[in-house]
Amino acid sequence: MSQLLLSALAVVCPNCDGYNSPRSASCALCGQALGEASPARPPASKPAVPAARPTAPPAAGRPVAVSTFPGPRAGEPGAHVTPPPPSAIPPGLRPSARTPPPTAAGLQVERPARAPAHPGAPAVAPVAARGPGGPASVPPGPAVTRPPPPVPDSAMPARGGPPPAGAAPAARPAPPAASRFGLAVISGSSRGQRYKLPVTGCVVGRQRGAILFPDDVFVSPLHATFLVKDGALFVRDESSASGVFVAVAGTEALAPRALFSAGQRLFRFTGRLELPPPAAGRPAIYGAPVPLGQAVYGVEEILVGGRAGRAVVTAAPLLTLGQAHCDLSFPGDEGLAGRHCELSPTPTGALLRDLSGGLGTYVRLAAGVERPLRPGDRVRLGQHVLQVENLG
Repeated sequence: MSQLLLSALAVVCPNCDGYNSPRSASCALCGQALGEASPARPPASKPAVPAARPTAPPAAGRPVAVSTFPGPRAGEPGAHVTPPPPSAIPPGLRPSARTPPPTAAGLQVERPARAPAHPGAPAVAPVAARGPGGPASVPPGPAVTRPPPPVPDSAMPARGGPPPAGAAPAARPAPPAASRFGLAVISGSSRGQRYKLPVTGCVVGRQRGAILFPDDVFVSPLHATFLVKDGALFVRDESSASGVFVAVAGTEALAPRALFSAGQRLFRFTGRLELPPPAAGRPAIYGAPVPLGQAVYGVEEILVGGRAGRAVVTAAPLLTLGQAHCDLSFPGDEGLAGRHCELSPTPTGALLRDLSGGLGTYVRLAAGVERPLRPGDRVRLGQHVLQVENLG
């Protein structure tokens, strides 16, 4: 072996396989004497060291391949040893910075991805064996990927029960947006006006309230209140003199003495006529015989000031009102249809049916009663008719 190579290569201790500086007399790790008289390991336990060949001076710009002692293999005793310092190697034989020396202590080995054990299983990602300088040494062997453990049934929230401890609370649904309503005047001196109701409602009157009808003599100073509750609209009569009327949607049940309006006229349902029983010892009052097995009821017109006008009493199953050819006909009233509405008796009163085709038949509300309204419903206050609108 040439003297140049001996001066460049580190001396390996035959006892502990440790690296020592070139031409060292004893091992710096275990103190074993180094030289020809020191005991040496059998040749079978150490890999053969290839003889170094003299190389030509390195060319400018080209890397130089350096033969070094391979050292113990990974997994053998003494694998993690200290490599020789770079200052011990002559400048002409130092490895290039682009090609690191393949020493066992600093070598990074990339293992190819292992094939899945069965079809459909994910392949094992390559694992790099890191030396003692890395974050952690990876032991040899295949990498095992395990699925996450199953969640026990006790940790799952029960239906309708409280969530388990530590679980994130479920997001609450956003509350629905409050509905906005409006009123459009479709009849009266303020026809064409539109009002946007506040979120809680408003008061309507002739002198007090957010909506005023000062020219309507049939409107009380404080006439009615429109309320908005739980996204719905209601109307309430504030004990007005002329009352609050709501349009009939199809049919409406009437109690005896109930008031309703058709066109420009006001009517009262008299209810079933009951004859007083004859008093003992007194003569009976003469009159027409009462139809047997039939209910006798009637409807009367209410004039301005509360006086009774025309009336009709019948035992027929239907009583009709309109402009012509009805039980109660009013040819000069342009607000009435030919057959505007009809009544049919019931055991507790009568059933009022609207036949006006859009002109409207209205029933009066009792004072203090809140009547629900829907978009498109019409409310009559004095000579004004207001229609409910949904503004979103």
